[in-house]
Order: sequence, then structure tokens, then C-alpha cells
Amino acid sequence: MRSVRPILKTLLLLAPLTLSLTLGAARAGGGAAPPAAPTPTVSPASAVQPARQAARVSLRALADARGLLFGAAVNHTLFDPNEPDYARTLNRHFNAVVAENAMKWAGLHNNREAFAFGFADAIVDTAVKNGQTVRGHTLVWHDSLPPWVYTIQTREELLRAMQDHVTGVVTHFRGRVHIWDVVNEAVSDAPGHPLRPSPFLNLIGPDFIDEAFRAAHAADLGAKLYYNDYNTDGLNGKSDAVYELVRGMLARGVPIHGVGFQAHLNTDFDVKGAQVQANLQRFRDLGLDVQMTEVDVQLRPARPEADELARQAAVYRDLLRTCLNVQCAGFVTWGVTDFNSWRAGGRPLIFDDMYDPKPAFAAVAQELAR
Repeated sequence: MRSVRPILKTLLLLAPLTLSLTLGAARAGGGAAPPAAPTPTVSPASAVQPARQAARVSLRALADARGLLFGAAVNHTLFDPNEPDYARTLNRHFNAVVAENAMKWAGLHNNREAFAFGFADAIVDTAVKNGQTVRGHTLVWHDSLPPWVYTIQTREELLRAMQDHVTGVVTHFRGRVHIWDVVNEAVSDAPGHPLRPSPFLNLIGPDFIDEAFRAAHAADLGAKLYYNDYNTDGLNGKSDAVYELVRGMLARGVPIHGVGFQAHLNTDFDVKGAQVQANLQRFRDLGLDVQMTEVDVQLRPARPEADELARQAAVYRDLLRTCLNVQCAGFVTWGVTDFNSWRAGGRPLIFDDMYDPKPAFAAVAQELAR
């Protein structure tokens, strides 16, 4: 078990750095000033002030005051009796939860004849008990498919199997899961960014995306339905392709409500230079919600640690500020601590291996409290 050091001690160490981040924000830009927000229950100074006030900072309280879903992806560690600080950190600082892998097709439907909802149910029920919103991830994806999907040989059979899967999962969680990544990563990285080859595209055709959204909507009329992808955070060829994809869906009357931008980044990423705000705003102008859905910012090797941690904090700050500028609906980190991250070697999250807040935590807290 990794014992957690006092959060107060870490925040005291972060205070000078956080102050420099605040002063640097005016120089760094990050777009227009965010819209006015309700007065948070924790004052802005609490992110950096020493002693008792700093110890009380809660990202969840700050996000609640902004009306923002601030979430994290979770895994089996949530139920590990040797890691009680995982659940404590999650519940104190996040008001939204995503199952990292448990709700993917292979996790729920490895046996064609029956669903296996046990682990996913435990995550969802725990989140609901703790007053947290659950994002469902993900209904249709080219990866994490069970072997039986690849044995299907006809369009009709695969379309029916996909519709049955989507209907079965959304119906099961109706009333507990209100947001779904319906289709994940359907646009490729190839030149021109066509749809990605997959069993669904190869057999059903491009309309598999529309059909998946229609099935999810029929199963839960009140759920918010998202398309989700990576390398689409700024203005680029791939985000152009996603924009045209969802614009076409809207024109065809497909029930899509939002787009998720994964934001798997590193410390070289320039939020302003990549024109992230302009990109998000054009999707908002279509009448869609936007969320940053899988945020992590990987440290680059062979660079001074203090510089990298400061740069990581700046990227988190700029990305969250941009998200708030366009009134995004959610900001989700892909994991809780560095130790549990799928990119653990790059230490990409706002809590370190020992559950201590990093400079990125202070930057996020201060941005939420602005």
C-alpha cells in the first residue's frame, strides 16, 4: 500500500509555483475572458494559501460551483481494500466518473449469448451513491471487441448485433448513466482522414455511426449522446473531418448531442497555438455540447523535472480555461493518479503516485476558482 502524505504539506510546497502560474496567466493568453461564474464555495486563495484554508480545497466543490462536470476514469483500484486513498481522492475531488475499460464491448459482452454487467454495475452504483455523474464509455469502437464479432460475415447480422449490443447496454443503465460515448474513434489518422477500417465500416458501411446513435437514442430518450475522438483538440485535418461528420449527422436528423475531445497531450502542446478554442467553438456553434473527455498531459523525458511540472500545470490551466471559455459541459482526466495511468511512465495526471497534488492540481484549482 502506498501511504498518502498530507495534502497540506504538498500545497505549501506548491504555493510559490502556483502564484507564478497566476501571474503568468495574463502573459500566456488562452483566449477571451471566461463567462461570469457563480461565487465558489471555496475562495480562489484557498488553492495556494497555507495552513487550514489550503487543506480544505476540493476540486469537486469548485467544479460544482461552476456547473462543470469534473471527472476521472476509474479502474479496479476503486475497490482495492489496500488502496482506500483512491476512493477518497476520487470522491473528494471529482463529481463525475468514467469506467476506463469496464463498459467497453469486450468487458460487457464477451459472450454473445449474455451480458456481464457485474463490474460495470459496481462502478456505476458506487458513483451514484456518491452523487457523481457517470459517463458511459463506449458503445461502439473498433478496439476491445470480443472474438465473436469478427466471425460475423454479413451486413445484416453485424448491424443487428451492434443494435442489440447498444440497446442492451443503454437499457440496462437507463436512469443511472445519462451520457454516452456512442461511437469512439471512427475517423482515421490516414491522409484525408477517412473513416477508420473496422468490422463495422467494412460490413455495415459508413451508416453504422448513424445506426448506433439511433439505437442508443431509442433505448434512452433522455441520454446525451456523444461522438468521441483523439488528435482533434485543435484546428487540424482530423478535427475538420470530425466536424464534417457530425454536421452531416445533424443534417440527417441523427440524435447527436455532443462531441468529446480526448486531449491525450504532452508538455509541448500549445493550447493557444493549436487554436483549441476556435475548434471547440465551431462545434458549439452547431448547437452541440463539447467535453474534454480523456485529458492527460505527459511529461517529456530528459528535461528538468521542475520545468516539466510547471509546463504540465500550464497546459492543464490553459486547456481548462479554454474549456470554460466555450462553456464546455465537462472536463475528465483519464485516471486518478499517475500510478494508475495508462501512461504511467509519463506521469500525466494531477495527482502523483502517492495521491499528493502536483502543480497541475493547483493550476486547475485556481482556474476553477477564478
